[in-house]
Order: sequence, then C-alpha cells, then structure tokens
Amino acid sequence: MRNHVASLAKNFSLPRYVLVLGLFNFIVISAQADPKVQIPSHEFNFGKSLQQVGLMHSFWVKSVGDDTLRITKIVPGCGCMQAPISDSAVAPGDSTRLDIILSTGSYRGFVSKKPYIVTNAGEEKNFVKIYAQVFPNPDEIGPVKVYPMAVDVSRVDEKNANQEGRFHIKNPTSRDFIIEPEDCTNKSFTVKLPVKIKAGEMVDGILTVRKEALEKEFFESLTFRIDDDELSTFSVAVSRRLLYKANQSK
Repeated sequence: MRNHVASLAKNFSLPRYVLVLGLFNFIVISAQADPKVQIPSHEFNFGKSLQQVGLMHSFWVKSVGDDTLRITKIVPGCGCMQAPISDSAVAPGDSTRLDIILSTGSYRGFVSKKPYIVTNAGEEKNFVKIYAQVFPNPDEIGPVKVYPMAVDVSRVDEKNANQEGRFHIKNPTSRDFIIEPEDCTNKSFTVKLPVKIKAGEMVDGILTVRKEALEKEFFESLTFRIDDDELSTFSVAVSRRLLYKANQSK
C-alpha cells in the first residue's frame, strides 16, 4: 500500500499525505454506507368504530441510511390484519407506504395490535401500533352519533362518478363541537367535513371516489375527532366492490 501511494504521489505530483487522507476518507465513507430505517409516526388510534368493518391507516417507512433499505419481512400479527406495502426497496432519502388494515370482526371493546417489519438494516423488529374501540351497536357510541359507520361506494362508476357517499353526524348534547380530520389523506376517496357541529344539530360528511380509484376495490376508512373532554375519535369504514365489472364484459 505504501509503495502504491508513493507511486501515485510521484505520478500526479501530489503530497503523499493528501493521497493517504483521500484513501482514508474513502474507506470511512464506504464503511458508513449502511441502510437505516425510520418510521416517523408509528402509532395510530382509530377510536370508536363498529364490528364487522375494515379500517385502514397508512404509515410511512423512511430510508435514512446511505444504502438502499429493503423490507425483507412483514408480519401483520394475526388473521384480522393485512399489511400491504407500496415498495419493498427504498432508496436513501425516500419513503414507502405501509398500509395497515384491521378487520374488526367480532371484537368488542379496546383492541391493540402491533404488526412489524424487518429490514436489511438489522434483525430488529420495527413495530407500528394501532388501537381501536369496537362497538357491536352504533347506538352505544357517543357523545355524537355517526351513521352509517360503514359506507359502501360500490355504486359509483364512470357514468355517475359524481355520485357521493354520505354519512351523518348528529349532536344530541347541549354543547357545540369542533370537528377535526384525523386521517383523511392517502385514501381512494376525498372527504368533506364541516368544521363545527352545533348542539342539537346534524351535519353530513361527503365522500367522493377519486377518478383513479374507480377501477379498483378497496376497504379503507376515515377518522375524525371532536373537541369534547375526551377528544373522542371516530372511524367510518369506506368500502368499494366492482359490482358492475361483470356487466362491462358482456
């Protein structure tokens, strides 16, 4: 190595210490070129929802190292969970979306799940956590009443793409509430929610299927909260099945 450095210094008329420093920096940089994973927001609470619906939230898995991050294993945790991911190879500085889908089934009360991923950054399990409070009867949910808490937008197609799905929020209490979207992005639909619901009144939530989602099925959800003393959170399931596909093939 010394003879090689001396030869380089002679050929290029550079001081030997400059070449040695350059080689040292190259070795250090190469040694640091490792994949690293980060999940900036790794917990989500669906809040109050119903049995027998599908709820979906997206987590972002970020590559923060100097080499490509590869998701080598995804463990949903149980049969009630699905965990599709957008891309299993993530370049440094980029992110990929991990969708966690919970089927509430016959659960009752508080539900907690911890699906995880494993990457080429090491054998460590990288957990995400989801929570929900599942009710068998929508009448048991308060302080506002949301109905339906499962909206089917299967009837929307290209011929009536402007058709909207709706749900209602009723406030039977004596105080006004502010409505804040908690998870209404990265969905196959858009959501219009009022910012306030007055005491004793009812308002509508309006769902519109995105044009690019008209040709697919999905089982997703939207989540919002109100500013009561508990900051209550509610999730409405939104599903779509391609009922008209058989007619198109004729």
